[in-house]
Amino acid sequence: MDALHRCIPSGNAASKAISEAEAALEKAGAKEARVTKAREGFGDLAFPCFALAKEKGKTPQDVAEELAKKIKLPRFFSEAQAQAGFVNFVFSDAFYEEALSGIAAGFGKGTSRKGDVICIDYSSPNVGKPLHIGHIRSTVLGDAIKRLLEFQGAAVVGSNYLCDAGKQTAMLMTALKHFGAKDIKTENDLLEYYVRIHKEIENSPELVEEARRTLEKMENGEKDVAALLKKVRTISVAPIHAAYKRLGVSFDEELYDSDLVDDAKKMASEAVGKDVAKKEAEGETVVILEPALPNFVVLRSNGTTLYSTRDLALADYRFKKHHFKESVYVTASEQNLHFKQVFETLRRMGRAYSLKHIGFGLIFLQGMKKLSTREGKVLLLDEVLDECVAAARKEVEGREHAANAAKTAEEIGLGSLKFAVLRVTPEKNIVFDPKAVTAFEGFTGAYVQYTVVRTNGIMGKAGKMTAVAPKNAKFDEHERAIISALASFPQVCEESARNMQPHVLCDYLLTVASKFSAFYANCPVLQADGKEREKRLAIVRATKTVLEQGLSLLGIKAPEKM
Repeated sequence: MDALHRCIPSGNAASKAISEAEAALEKAGAKEARVTKAREGFGDLAFPCFALAKEKGKTPQDVAEELAKKIKLPRFFSEAQAQAGFVNFVFSDAFYEEALSGIAAGFGKGTSRKGDVICIDYSSPNVGKPLHIGHIRSTVLGDAIKRLLEFQGAAVVGSNYLCDAGKQTAMLMTALKHFGAKDIKTENDLLEYYVRIHKEIENSPELVEEARRTLEKMENGEKDVAALLKKVRTISVAPIHAAYKRLGVSFDEELYDSDLVDDAKKMASEAVGKDVAKKEAEGETVVILEPALPNFVVLRSNGTTLYSTRDLALADYRFKKHHFKESVYVTASEQNLHFKQVFETLRRMGRAYSLKHIGFGLIFLQGMKKLSTREGKVLLLDEVLDECVAAARKEVEGREHAANAAKTAEEIGLGSLKFAVLRVTPEKNIVFDPKAVTAFEGFTGAYVQYTVVRTNGIMGKAGKMTAVAPKNAKFDEHERAIISALASFPQVCEESARNMQPHVLCDYLLTVASKFSAFYANCPVLQADGKEREKRLAIVRATKTVLEQGLSLLGIKAPEKM
């Protein structure tokens, strides 16, 4: 119940209605009354009488009936009913009028995270390999969380942590030296070398030893290896940045884990000094977490670092630079244990800053098996994006208003892919079909985008129109349903940001689109006259505003025509 107050910024109709209902309840004898959202079919706001009934030694229904009789209805309510131990409030036309008039640009913006500095680590691909379909989820999920938190007033640092250190990169560098780097031009060439070295190294102790020495040279900064690493970075990063630009994703900082090697070694030494880790007889430095968690290595016997060691240094680096309130890592669920170990190690080392890991499941195309970069079984991200755009192009072409079909198809295809990814709760795997997710009907981003286009079409035909609903308007059931849904937008945005769950916003936008469809089917807009026409056009405008803002928070564009 307290969440209802926290979720809705003050000053809008929903906030005022809550205050009105609670003030009326307190005047009727309910101390410190707190209302919650009513169950569907039982009004709009509800006050549970169970605790008060226990205090008075009466039944909840008796207390509800006593309160309902004493309540003097505020202007935002038409009735207060006693039902099943609740006092249920029903919104009046005055509420719908003010709620509708209050929806304008920036509606829903909150202050629940104002002043908070939050770092979000997302995308973070490996240098030397092209982006594949597995990268899309971290990239768009992290971007959406960033947008949602910024909408609540947070100062968010979007951080891309590119991995160019460690054993895998050393193997690629070995391949370049072994097979020759002269003809390497693209990230696909690097992938081919990576697959090739994996096949050859299995039966070659000499290559294994060469890769080990290359790793040592990388961490020591030797010039010949540094020059190769620079070449790999240059080839890899340009297409990665191009993909981000196409997706409309950006970052506030870009880091390379090879730059953290020295700090990582210092962290390992500190862990030993604080008895958090110990050097084994074989030479490895191991963090001791058993029995709570499995132990894990932070320095190899030759003194080189691991992914885990550099993550310890990364947390310290970010805190020293940004003084964050919270640092969030958006990665695959396969790394759940890794982050538990890293976070617990940092805690035992005396780091008091707040760290959070959001793990997510795998993502597949229909009929596709699990990816393996080592085996060359990779579905490149650009190929997936192109396939979604092509599916959208088929939807757009042949329609009456298929102007600028290429641009529209790009916006629909990429938007639909993002929506399909974000709508699924992170812990679940995703299997999707480009044709299905770009359909204009069903639970898709394209359906939400199409609803925005419909509002644009109505407003374009209407010509000049007022910005607000007429005074003393009356609302039927379909108008009330859509306005009630629109009025809850601030609450949904705050909840999505607080729990870092964009799928809540996705489901909400689908609900709004569905309720708008029902409103449009039952309440003629352009055929109406006078104040009735003004009122319905105001509903159309408000729907457009909320859907466009909601899609923007997901990083999705709303096309002008479809």
